[in-house]
Order: sequence, then structure tokens, then C-alpha cells
Amino acid sequence: MKKKWMGTVLSVGLITAALLGGQVPAKAAGDNIRVALFVDTGQGYRGVVPSITLTTEKGMEVTLEGPGGKTELPDLKGDAARYRVDEYHLIVTETPDWNLAQQVAQQMSQRKYEGSIQVTTRNGQTIYQVVSGSYDNYQAATNQAKTVAQATGQNPFVKGPFRMEVGQYKSLNEAQRTQSAFEQKGIPAYPVMLADGGKITYAVWIGDEVSYDAASALAGRAAGAVPGYTYHVPSTQSYAVLKQDVYGSPDERIWKYVFSSQVKLTARALKTEDQALISVVERDQRTYRGEMELSDYNGHLTLVNELPMDEYLYGVVGSEMAPDWPIEALKTQAVLSRTRAVWQGNKYGIANVSDTVIEQAYYGVAKESEVVREAVDKTRDEIIYYQGKPVESLFYSNAGGMTADGTEVWGNPVPYLRPVTSDDTYPMERANVWYRVELSDGSTGYVRNDLVSVTGAANGKGQRTAVITTANTNLRSGPSTTLHRVLSTLPGGAEVTILSEEAEENAYSWTRGPYTVAEITAMINASQDKYKAARISGNVTSLKVTARGPSGRVIAMEANGKPIAAPSPDTFRAIFQQGGTSLRSTKFDVEVIQNNKQAGPQFLFRGTGYGHGLGVSQYGARAMAENGYDYRQILLHYYQDVTIEK
Repeated sequence: MKKKWMGTVLSVGLITAALLGGQVPAKAAGDNIRVALFVDTGQGYRGVVPSITLTTEKGMEVTLEGPGGKTELPDLKGDAARYRVDEYHLIVTETPDWNLAQQVAQQMSQRKYEGSIQVTTRNGQTIYQVVSGSYDNYQAATNQAKTVAQATGQNPFVKGPFRMEVGQYKSLNEAQRTQSAFEQKGIPAYPVMLADGGKITYAVWIGDEVSYDAASALAGRAAGAVPGYTYHVPSTQSYAVLKQDVYGSPDERIWKYVFSSQVKLTARALKTEDQALISVVERDQRTYRGEMELSDYNGHLTLVNELPMDEYLYGVVGSEMAPDWPIEALKTQAVLSRTRAVWQGNKYGIANVSDTVIEQAYYGVAKESEVVREAVDKTRDEIIYYQGKPVESLFYSNAGGMTADGTEVWGNPVPYLRPVTSDDTYPMERANVWYRVELSDGSTGYVRNDLVSVTGAANGKGQRTAVITTANTNLRSGPSTTLHRVLSTLPGGAEVTILSEEAEENAYSWTRGPYTVAEITAMINASQDKYKAARISGNVTSLKVTARGPSGRVIAMEANGKPIAAPSPDTFRAIFQQGGTSLRSTKFDVEVIQNNKQAGPQFLFRGTGYGHGLGVSQYGARAMAENGYDYRQILLHYYQDVTIEK
């Protein structure tokens, strides 16, 4: 099977007045950009994790910035470190048995709960603690403890950020000696880095308690067990508690910085040759240029990658477009992506953009290549402007032959984007061929052509006949192995009638369904509930497109003669979805199929294009580049009345 790059479909929201001229950029194009790898946007999207693990080849420098100023933390050695905000969390289990701890951590992972293994010492014995979650209040942690208990059969208990200080020291070794004295008596104790005015001192704090009352009670027990110390509530908010996690085998440990919610930490990789790269384990172990900033934002651990704009674009262009495409197409993508980044302004407060297709994909240095870097460098600082301000740079995989008008996507015109032709057929031309076939019992479906031998004969209607050549061949609802369900399994030698030939699902042409009456009714009514509109009464037996926009995209539909409510025309893509997969575009037709084996009609969606259709079609840019157009000509084809300037 041929593997085809499908591009990225940008997720776009409702149009705003900013489209008429863009936002005022927070930073100039040549400056650094801040990319949120993990962030709670406060807008319903929560891409956050309880802990973040950074790795490098030669170690890293860490700086703490808080109420006491900016302080470089001492080098604790090691090529990996983990970070958490000092908040409430769960100890799912604690045990001296490594194998048991590992089993519980795996059990948590299988149930989609985080479960890292923290190591401590108690009464001279090594104890493994399976730690989970990060919660900014006690009640949230308590509720999650009950949920985890029911799901896993474990008995989690809540720990918190309240501790008592027992002394301050000049070195980590001194602090660790005091820590050991408390641990020998079964009192949890940790060395702590305290930052003040650029200087570091060390302290030992005891406990991970859920309140100051609980911390005070622990101090009372500690005073009896380890006499000679005075206990008081820590006075600084510029700190990082030092704990240790198992990383790999039980003998491998990494430092874990449990830092105050009032500070931020910045990690920089030490250079190896001419680069300083840092990897993020929880981001699919991707590796990045620049530095990593960790902080508490909107009550959650947040990771921001700050780096020069062009170095960011090296990763974006290679993530958004295949590097073996013509360089003029890659230059087109470079200008689009730079414009998109600048137009965003300071979208997240703490960062300009995220690394997801909410803005544009950014997968770090793994997606870089020499030709991608060349495309970025040769378009340095170039941005698309409309009336003197950056445009909202819009792009997507495939226009299906013609780009959209703004009214077809959001219901509002976009002055610099009007429908234009787009040569997008490349994916279809190279797609595998599938046959739509009919079986002897009258049922129909799809099989790939290389699994069928055409007999050369025809039936009474002049249709070709064929024989299945492999055992257990799947008959599918549409022409792909990934997007269409298996209807039945055909034995080798089964005879079929070929009704038509179709290209395998690709970025240009696609089908969805056929859907039953019950499936279509459920889709439509679920959307009407979501949009607080009236449901369609009874089962949907009639489904029609009633209006199309200038490019042929659907802008209105009816079910059983009643309008289907949609907040914007592009929403029709999401209305007709199954398993979280929406239609690829609104450039579609609805075919009604009568199946002898299925009571009532079935509905097949047949369309072209992949994405919202506004702005540049990436496959169209490829075709223009192959036909000799340069990136400026490509951009000015898809964008009207704009300038491209540095």
C-alpha cells in the first residue's frame, strides 16, 4: 500500500474582526517565539500533565525565577530531570517491593492514569511510592483518590504541599545528612533549594502534608524521634524541593524538582558540538532547540519552549509539509507559518502559540531537514500583510479543486480570501484502486483491486465479473482499510460483480458511510442537542443539501424537510461524524442508496478536499511549484490584495 502524506488540517474558530487586518504581533518576526508544549488554555482545551521529564546529552542548566529574583541552581549532574509543581498529589501505593510498585504503575498506565515511581528511605529501608496526579486543591485530590481506588483496587491517600523546616545548610551534602537522620526514624524529609537574591542555600523540610495542622502534628512526632531540632513553617516561596524518581531500572534515579507555584524554572541543555538540544519524554520524546520554561499556569504545570522564530519554523515547516516537496512549496509554507505565528500575538498569555494543529504542528528537530531550513532562511522575516497588518494565515491539506469563500466556512466574508481554482488531484492520481462490488445475495461493498482477479466475462447487464483471489478478504463499507468498517469476510474463489472503480481514500477524494437511518438520525440529533436546536422528529429518511456557496461547499441542509441547525457552515463537517472522525470537507454530495439487505435507505457522503478550504491548499501549492511558480506567485494566487514584506 502506498503511504501518502496528508498534510495538517488547521482547526479554526469563529471569524473575528481581527481577520480584517490581523492582531498586533507581540513580537517581531525575527525575535524569539514562545511555544506552549503543555498548557491549560482556560478555553476547554487542557493539554497538561502532572510531571515533565527533560533529557539532554550533556546535562542542563536550570534557573529559578521567583519573588527573590533570578537564581541559577547548582548543577546536580545527570542527563535527565523531572519537574512537578508543589501541589496535592496521590500516593497510590508504597512498598519495599520494586516489582509490586512497577506492577501498580503499569496498572495505572493501562487505565490512563499517571503513575511515576518515587523512591525514598524509611527506617533504613528503600521504599517505592507510586505517585499520581497534581491537584490545586484538597477536594479535587480526594475525589480522584476515590476514582483511582475504584478503578485499580488500590488504596490511594492524598499528600500535599505543607511542610516544616528543621534547618538551613551551606551545601546539599550537609542537608542530605540531616535528611538521613529523619528518614532513619521513619520521618519523611527532603533537601530543599532556597533561592534569594541570586544566592542558593539549602534546607531540610519534613512532610508532604495536606494542611499546616497536619504538618505541625508531624513536627511533634519528629521532635520526639529526632531531638535537637527546632521546627517552623518555611518562610520563602522561592524554592524547589528535591526528590528522586526511578528512571528505567530500580537502580537508576533522577532528581525531581518539586517547585513552588510562585516561581518558574528555565532549563537549558549544555551544548554538544554546535547545538544544545533538549528532549521532552512526555511529548513523545521529541527533541527541541531553545530553552524550556516550567511554571504553574491556570493551576497546572505548564511547559513553554522559547526559541528564535526561524528555528521554530524549521520544525513547523517540516511538520506541516513533506520535505521532499518542491522548495518553492516549502517556501510557501514557511511564509504562511511565520505569518500565522506572528498573527497569533500572545494568544495564551504565557505563550504565543501551542505546538498542536490548533495553530500549526510543531514536532521539533526531528522534522527538520536541510531543504526545510533553506526554505525558511531564504524567506527570512517575510510575512503576508493586508492593509498593513499581518493576515490570519490559513492553510490546510487539499481544496478539492477550488478554495472556499469565507461565507462558506464561518458565514462571514474574508476580504483577502476569495474562491480560486486549485490543482489538488495529485493524491488521487497516485491512490490504489478499489472495486465497488455486488455479491450474489445483492449486498455491496468494496475490495482492493489487487485482491481480485477480473474474469474477462460480463453478466447480463454488461457488468464485469471477478473472483476473490485470497482467503478471508474483507468486504468494506468504503475504499480504505483504516476509515471504513468491515461488512463481511469473503472466501477465496467467491464470485463478485464489479459495479465501479474508485480511488482509495486520499486527501483529494473521499467517502463516508453508507450510514443507516438510525446512524444518521443519531448524528443529527446529537448535534442539534449540542447547538440547542430542535431535534428532527422521527427517523431521518430524507437528507438533502439545500444551498451551496461560491465554491460548491455545503452551506445549508435539510433532514425530513426541516433545516439542520449549524452555527457556521463548516460545522456540517462535525455534524456527520462517527468515532470522533468528521467529514474531511464540506465539499460533498449525499447519495441515497437502497440496499436489498437493509431496510430503509442508506446515506453515502462523497466529497473532495481535506480541510476548511480557506487560504492555501498545500497540495495545490505543490502542484504550482512543480509547474514552475515561485512561492510569491503561489501565495498571491491564493491570497488577494495582500503584500509580502519583511
